[in-house]
Amino acid sequence: MLKRRLCEAVFQWELTCKGPLLIRDERYAECKKGTKKDGFPDCLFISHISKKELEAVAKNCNNKPPKMLFYVPGTSIRGPFRALAERIIRSLLPADVPPHLTACNPFEQQDKKTLGCSTRLENGGNNRSKYATACSACKLFGCTGLASRICFTDADIGSYNSVYREMVGIDRFTGGAFQSDKGGALMRYHVLENTEFTTTVTVINFELWQLGLLAYVFRDFENGLVPIGYGKTKGFGQVKGKITEITLTYPAIPTHIEHMGSLMTSSTERDYYDISACETRSFKHFKTEKNDGLSLYQSVTVTNIDAFWSEIAPFFNKHVAKLQGRADKLKQQTKEKVT
Repeated sequence: MLKRRLCEAVFQWELTCKGPLLIRDERYAECKKGTKKDGFPDCLFISHISKKELEAVAKNCNNKPPKMLFYVPGTSIRGPFRALAERIIRSLLPADVPPHLTACNPFEQQDKKTLGCSTRLENGGNNRSKYATACSACKLFGCTGLASRICFTDADIGSYNSVYREMVGIDRFTGGAFQSDKGGALMRYHVLENTEFTTTVTVINFELWQLGLLAYVFRDFENGLVPIGYGKTKGFGQVKGKITEITLTYPAIPTHIEHMGSLMTSSTERDYYDISACETRSFKHFKTEKNDGLSLYQSVTVTNIDAFWSEIAPFFNKHVAKLQGRADKLKQQTKEKVT
């Protein structure tokens, strides 16, 4: 499906975290440094510096928290983002709906009724594409044998306060402070406070219901409901995100909202991928970007983001109703086989 670029949606996403944020740099554990008794932290925030430079920082980080070019990896945003999207899909459908119609468990490899898409799609066995038979979550985020439609860029952190947060570990048997020969109960974390960073979220060859799903996910992030990074149960990573720009790209200037299905040239191709043609809906709150004459594609920018989400979100609701209809049909077929 990615052999052709039919459409693309790009979201500029600004995130802020007033409290502590921690994305651990696992290279720090391999560096030579002093002990916790000497004030060395348990971990450092991930940065762009080389391993050799990190070695030098690790030897002196007990004096004061370091200041470097820190960043948030795209994978640290993608994980919570996908988990929330799966939760939304499952919450809007009854629990007895098969996971291949909602959001599968990617790690399930034993139970044939609840196999994850990575395992379930290995053998194929039908005349439809893997995309057509994958669950709704894997259609957007991908699985083994099916490329992801969505990607997240790494986000450099511009402004921040570099601090140490100290906590006391609890012994689960005694209920008191945890005692250890390697530093006692004290835990020292290197965190960043008052951080601001921007990432770019790109969806290639999208369906409108997928953008509708993103509307709900972005809204929950905007309301501060989704933490990211390490130490979520400690109160770390309470972020808020706001979309500042949306750009849609098509082969030609669109006259209405379109997606991959309406841009496919044949009904046979749409049936193979199980994608319906797009219903006509006039473009509103958009402006056309200037084409320099070298690009084969035409971009439009959303001028009213809230209005755009209001127009797009219902497509996801219709997709959920479609999945419910398929589940009811499957249940009826099962009853007929039994009788």
